[in-house]
Amino acid sequence: MSIVDLLVTIVVVTILVTIVLAVATYIAYKLRLAREPKPRESTRQGLSYFVRFDPPAMDADEVAMDAPNRMSGVEQNAP
Repeated sequence: MSIVDLLVTIVVVTILVTIVLAVATYIAYKLRLAREPKPRESTRQGLSYFVRFDPPAMDADEVAMDAPNRMSGVEQNAP
């Protein structure tokens, strides 16, 4: 057996193994899709992992008193 025959055999075997692995992977993918659980109904507009936080309402006097605390970071750090 010459070196050329050996290389041809290696290439052919590699191609066949690749095709077999591709088919096996595709079959495993389709089987996994068939086993996928059905999505459950989401509650409260699709929020299943987070809890909505509604801050307490402030009246006009509280908003006016809190205005200096709402300045941007640049204005707070200015000398």
